[in-house]
Amino acid sequence: MNNAIRVAVVVALGALPALALAAGDYPPPVQRLVEQGVEIAEKFRAPGGLTGYGARADGRPLVLYVTGDGRHVIVGTMLDAAGRNVSEQHVRDHVPPPDLESAWTQLEKATWIAEGPANPKRIVYVFDDPNCPYCNALWRASRPYLDKGLQVRHVMVAILGPTSPGKAAAILGADDPVAALGRHERDYDKGGIAPVAKIDPRVRAQIDANNALMQALGVRATPAIFYRDAGGRVRSVLGMPQQSTLDKEIFRLP
Repeated sequence: MNNAIRVAVVVALGALPALALAAGDYPPPVQRLVEQGVEIAEKFRAPGGLTGYGARADGRPLVLYVTGDGRHVIVGTMLDAAGRNVSEQHVRDHVPPPDLESAWTQLEKATWIAEGPANPKRIVYVFDDPNCPYCNALWRASRPYLDKGLQVRHVMVAILGPTSPGKAAAILGADDPVAALGRHERDYDKGGIAPVAKIDPRVRAQIDANNALMQALGVRATPAIFYRDAGGRVRSVLGMPQQSTLDKEIFRLP
């Protein structure tokens, strides 16, 4: 989410995919969201006489604010009188971080292209679309760390444009996928690798499986980074992080 102030809005119930129904005694508008896949983590007292619910939708943390009559639910950013975003604190206090250990296991079994040493000090998985400019920025930012013990495993997907499948197939299907990925990223500003006209069925299956895994993990954009923190817990970051976050939290190498 960007830093722009967002006005809280009454949620549009049709905007969420249908998933498994979660149990709970909730006000009717919250129950409707639960029926459409929102997972409730915790109930709490929110400012202004509202009732808050820490929740997740497609794996993303959010906070629901229910009005006093229990008939309306608001999703958005709550600001205090000083303009501070109190919803961020509500997320930290009332939405426990997800257990992504199973995601790590699934990523290990996926089709990926590994850059870096064979015996790495750090492993980072990245969902990477060949037409993603922020993926290219992340690729460039990771260069100095490869010699320090970082291994980046690129899980190639094709979601951003009509040439994404052909470009992903050209990289995955190359005799040397690592070299093909490097050529593509170095020439990204010139259009990158040429998409293949006819995708090999084996490579098509790999791309489709990676796309499906991305969706199953609740990832909706690229790059999506999965890594282990200093305590060994699996974490995820969506989008291109700040350099300080890469240095101190994700790569954690000199």
